[in-house]
Amino acid sequence: MRNLLVLLALTSFWQGSRAMDITPVPSGGRAVLAAAALSDFRVLSDGPRAARAALIDLTHAPVRQAWKLETLQQPADPWKFQLQTPSSGAVQTGDLLWARFFIRSSGSLNETGEGHATFVFETADDAHTKSIDLTVSAGDEWREFCFPFISRSTLAAGDALVSLRAGFRPQTIEIGGVEVWNYGSGKKADSLPRTKVDYPGRAIDAPWRREAADRIEKIRKGDFTVKVVDANGDPVPGAQVELKLRRHAFGFGSAIDSSLLLGDGPDSEKYRKVIDRDFSRVVFENELKWHSRAKANDAQKARSIASFDWFQQRGIAMRGHVLLWPSWQYLPDAVRRAKDNPNALRQMTMDRVEEMVSLTRGRFHDWDVINEPFAHHDLMDILGDQVMVDWFKQARAIDPAVTLFLNDYAGLAAGGMNTQHKDHFEKTARYLIKQGAPIGGIGLQCHFGWSVTPPELALKELDRWGSLGLEIHLTEFDIDTTDEQLQADYTRDLLTLAFSHPSVTAVMTWGFWEGRHWRPDAALFRKDWSIKPNGKAWLDLTTREWWTDATGKTDPAGQFHPRGFFGNYGVTVRVNGTEVRSTIQLTKNNPQATVTIH
Repeated sequence: MRNLLVLLALTSFWQGSRAMDITPVPSGGRAVLAAAALSDFRVLSDGPRAARAALIDLTHAPVRQAWKLETLQQPADPWKFQLQTPSSGAVQTGDLLWARFFIRSSGSLNETGEGHATFVFETADDAHTKSIDLTVSAGDEWREFCFPFISRSTLAAGDALVSLRAGFRPQTIEIGGVEVWNYGSGKKADSLPRTKVDYPGRAIDAPWRREAADRIEKIRKGDFTVKVVDANGDPVPGAQVELKLRRHAFGFGSAIDSSLLLGDGPDSEKYRKVIDRDFSRVVFENELKWHSRAKANDAQKARSIASFDWFQQRGIAMRGHVLLWPSWQYLPDAVRRAKDNPNALRQMTMDRVEEMVSLTRGRFHDWDVINEPFAHHDLMDILGDQVMVDWFKQARAIDPAVTLFLNDYAGLAAGGMNTQHKDHFEKTARYLIKQGAPIGGIGLQCHFGWSVTPPELALKELDRWGSLGLEIHLTEFDIDTTDEQLQADYTRDLLTLAFSHPSVTAVMTWGFWEGRHWRPDAALFRKDWSIKPNGKAWLDLTTREWWTDATGKTDPAGQFHPRGFFGNYGVTVRVNGTEVRSTIQLTKNNPQATVTIH
């Protein structure tokens, strides 16, 4: 009898010939949003020609009511068609929350035939700070989604918004049973039930892996020649040669903070150690942005310069972010005050480019010239699109060697579904190329949440951007989820795809330590510096599987012929009791090096 009651509790209804199991709400929680509040949601859209929404009654379904959402024309952003309601309960920063809803689709133009929706829990203020941003999909049968997440804010009842976004390709979906519960700070995320978030191509024997491995072997490795000669330049046969990779030519990097880098204490010491050991490139997360630098004092500016020296001494390439983020939101007050004076405004932007590129000339390998022009275009609205070309040309005139990038999001993340954003990004890049802007690279921000872009689709997206004939950097990679296995598996897979693609030259994670990360759940290392599964996945590939240590003897011509990954190597040569240590660079265009024994 007890087993029968358990079965009845878990089984809500029959779908065709099979039962759907419904997860019981875990005990001990306080309602932040009650399931009965479905009628409280308001509809936000661009109007009846773009979208329709209606609250409908259901039978033979896991919920009695649902919102029927019909996307008729895909809006510019998914949030332009959404359901939204304020929370009914308070939350504290760090509280463990649990959400659940049900969804099905009755028609979609998506390639899979499934409909999509994005669940968002965010602050109601202008910052819209998100605690979770999860896109899910479903076919014509009901699916339950439940998942734990951590509150990023302290909010009174009504100060958080629960949103369900449907602004994707034309589709019809039904959503019901939306609820959010608060379990405080005493539970761990893995103690609550969750829907397994999966993606096609995750299997370890997925065919794309072998194809990627073959590409890596061809484009990231080379046949090297290390020649050993004596002081007269004559070959030295039989010399023992040890070759150890020290830093990849490919940019495996991270966003950094110079205040922590150059600080005192054990965390700063560990921070420096991890950067020096594990990364070949860095990007400055905030301090070089115009609005941040405008507020910096002389000591903070001097610290930035000192960090440049630190990285240069260690052979770690540096990336600048960003010269122009062309939105009033991210510009200094003095710039905003000049918005009614186009000539003055233009000169201020040109002066900004000159100042920063002059400051970093000969030091930085790359600069993001423009950031997020699809969503942030206030400067172009006043000065015209030609000013973007002028910014690139100004940067090139000051530093002929630096690679100049256009950086934006939606190019690879969000399941590859934000087509209008991607189309605008590509159109902007092609405009810059056509107008003669010295653009050298495309920066694809890769901020993922619970929703990741399947590997084969991601590869198609990389091919699309590669068709521009520019370098590609994955510039802001992180996966913000409490599902650490999903996080680790997709870190492994996206790194593999990037390293295997001929146009990609760097992957930059947007921070690596939980104690200094804009999305702490996304970090590679916990606050106590223990490594997380995604950090292990990163290091297993970048410092173990994709690594070269080679030992051998020179042939009669004084040559040693190893095969390895391109990068900077430490080489040790021993012969007749003499030992010589040196650093050499072995790349695709320079696969040979000579070591002289004196």
